[in-house]
Amino acid sequence: EIGLITLLLEAGIELDVAQLRETGAKALAIGLTGTVLPLAVGLGLAIAQGATSMKSALAVGASFSPTSLGVAGSALKSGKIADTPVGQLIVAACVVDDILALILLSIFQVLVKDSPSIIEYFLPIISSVGFLIVLGGSAVTWMPKFIENRILAKVPENYRDFTMFSIMALMLSAYLPLMYYTKASYLMGAFLTGCSFALVDGAYKKFMHKMHDVMIWLLRVF
Repeated sequence: EIGLITLLLEAGIELDVAQLRETGAKALAIGLTGTVLPLAVGLGLAIAQGATSMKSALAVGASFSPTSLGVAGSALKSGKIADTPVGQLIVAACVVDDILALILLSIFQVLVKDSPSIIEYFLPIISSVGFLIVLGGSAVTWMPKFIENRILAKVPENYRDFTMFSIMALMLSAYLPLMYYTKASYLMGAFLTGCSFALVDGAYKKFMHKMHDVMIWLLRVF
């Protein structure tokens, strides 16, 4: 899944923060609808087909919920609309939808346990929302300025790209296990890492120049 991780990393770096502020509520609404409506349809179909276990019916419903940012991102890039307002809205909605679907998966992993504690049901939701607020808020406010002005500006120009990618790799290696072990989506960690560089001057072009060919190969493997 390294290809998927790099794709979400790219989606975060490519994020247009100004457009996100305008379309954030719409993306959230689309993402919620894209999770709840298929869940309800799948649940209804399972019950109509005679499912006797509510857990089984919910599992069927949950399997309808996820989208694929990989497929959506590839289609948007092929149509050359990934950086348009509509493209950014679709990407943001897919991220929300996938995060919600992974929260559902975490909850189902709790449901199959014999006697889970109450906190285990709510931990995926609490950690996901908490990280989105804290780390997501940092990524679109002070973090890019800190990276660009306090770190990269003090590094010789010949080593700036290396320093930027080193910081990115360190953040990624910290965010992925942090999200995973707190029952949030580790893919959200990749996206939030990328978001931290969305406002760093030239970060997206440098990332694509260095990583594009490798990322395409990894996505084919994925």
